[in-house]
Amino acid sequence: MSGSATERRILLATLLATGSIFIDISIVNVVLPEMRADLGTTLAEEQWIVNAYLVTMTAFVLPCGVLADVHGHRRLLQIGLALFAIATVLVGVAPDALTEIGARALQGVAAAIITPASVAILRTAIPPERQARAVGVWAVGTSLSAALGPVIGGVVGGLAGWRWAFLIVVPAVLAALLFSRAVPDTATLARRTDLVGGALAALAIAALVAGLIEWPVRGLLDPLVLGLLAGGAVLGLAFAGHERRFPDPMLPGRAIRDREINRVHVFTVLAWSTPIAALLLLSIRLQTAGGLGPIATGFALLPMSAMIALLSKPLTERAARGRMLLLLRTGPLMTALGAGAALLVDPGRLWIALVATLLMGVGMACMAGPVTHAVLQLSPHGDEGMQSAINLAAARFGTLIAVALIGIAAAIGWGLAGGGAAPANPLEQLGPAADGAYRAALVMTALFALVAIPFASAATRRAAAAPATG
Repeated sequence: MSGSATERRILLATLLATGSIFIDISIVNVVLPEMRADLGTTLAEEQWIVNAYLVTMTAFVLPCGVLADVHGHRRLLQIGLALFAIATVLVGVAPDALTEIGARALQGVAAAIITPASVAILRTAIPPERQARAVGVWAVGTSLSAALGPVIGGVVGGLAGWRWAFLIVVPAVLAALLFSRAVPDTATLARRTDLVGGALAALAIAALVAGLIEWPVRGLLDPLVLGLLAGGAVLGLAFAGHERRFPDPMLPGRAIRDREINRVHVFTVLAWSTPIAALLLLSIRLQTAGGLGPIATGFALLPMSAMIALLSKPLTERAARGRMLLLLRTGPLMTALGAGAALLVDPGRLWIALVATLLMGVGMACMAGPVTHAVLQLSPHGDEGMQSAINLAAARFGTLIAVALIGIAAAIGWGLAGGGAAPANPLEQLGPAADGAYRAALVMTALFALVAIPFASAATRRAAAAPATG
């Protein structure tokens, strides 16, 4: 992008910071077999090596976004980067499963500090005429990082071991810390830090996220799942009561009353449910009915990453030039069409997976940068970190809800296809009943995207205010 050397260093800091986060989210699945052999992990421990990061990242992102607005985006970014570097080293040297889970949880906390601060910096430190382009470049970088994570994990893990697959991102994190010195410090807002509200919000979100993660594994009526979801709801009510009484609440009334930006958050919950859940279903389908291995399946999903990389930047710039509503309506429609194409994937038509991922990639490119740009432009000055954090949490919740509901939809599809009582994993079976389970789950994910389309109109106010030229 054009602009001063300082702006380029700022963009590099945000790209390296969030890129490292997304790599470590996606890298872990590839190296789990090596971790199991080295650490002697059980299945439950492996699940929490993956999920501990997700729980803490989602739980702490809102309090950390608010802290960034209060204490300065650069300061929080640097704290988060330093903590992420330490946590990543701990992940790489962990001697046992319990230490590994704790280190992954600490990584998630650091990621929650880094991500909203990085997104907010794109507005507070980049001139308005170049913000759309910066957001587009950022979206390309983060998307490529997530896509390349498994590749990096496979290559580095195979050559040097699973520990180095994590440790390899440490130099990038340290480079981001160096480049972050170019970020101008934002003024500290004159308000008290709502520590109790932050703790209640984090605990409520952690319980809800853990419940949503365990739901597909244990079932909704499992006591642990019910306890986590109920506990999250109670803590959420306690948070709401505290916020009404606290003079400087973490989630101020202006954020709750801003219907337009809240509609964008609802759009995010619904729109991001479809592509992630559909890709999970497609991956399972290719490996069960299609007989493909993990590497071949990964290559089959590459068109999605290619479309995001190629289109995110120009589409974000077009959104800033007045095409926001068109793109945010097109994005969910394309992902729904991609899910529809995936319905046709069977052992004799595996090539349709390429069409499905291509369509979903175009849909995600229509949403990734434009939604981030919309949130930043709709956010009042001083609330960029908070609103970015809410949107990040919304995307994560949408994905978790969709994945949790996949099991219910699959069981219904299994029964409608004449399979009788559904087995524990109907999507991993073969035969007509398994086909029905797969297609019912895909239809459910596509419906999320279609329901999102009416909420896209909220992004038109102020969201196209920043021209993309420069």
